[in-house]
Amino acid sequence: MIVELDIAFDKVTSPLVRAFHQIWDAKRGTRAMPSWQDFDPAEMRGILPNMIVTSIEHEPFRIYYRLVGTQVASFRHELTGRYLDQVSELPADVREDLAKEYQLVCREKRPTFSKDVLTSKFNHTVTFFGSIFPLSSDGETVDRCIAVEDYEGSRPDDIADADAGRGYGRET
Repeated sequence: MIVELDIAFDKVTSPLVRAFHQIWDAKRGTRAMPSWQDFDPAEMRGILPNMIVTSIEHEPFRIYYRLVGTQVASFRHELTGRYLDQVSELPADVREDLAKEYQLVCREKRPTFSKDVLTSKFNHTVTFFGSIFPLSSDGETVDRCIAVEDYEGSRPDDIADADAGRGYGRET
């Protein structure tokens, strides 16, 4: 498995991530980032199964999963209503990497993009793209994020056992 964090947007080939980036960028306008109230779920109907909505707590820094799409839940477990640091189904290094990505998004008030290259049980290479987009209700502090993960048409049970250790490929 190859994991690349905080990659440049021009390296992202996922139509889902690129589509949400357009929506997020249009909603923010001239602001650094949009607010949660700017979004209408009807505008994102095709992206919702691949979406994660989190609340951000700053003292201490914690990530709370408010909403997890059905596609994400099938790959990553049902996370809704839980804090990232309490999700024991995800390996500790994955939780740490995710927390660092969220901290980067909050500190720099910009989206981040990631790329995971995995091996399927059929010995094919599969590329998953992820993203985290900051939201702010006061225009300054990131208090929510929307993440989008694209599994490129794969099914959770397609992922090779060796790559499932990154938190992918497990059905709920």
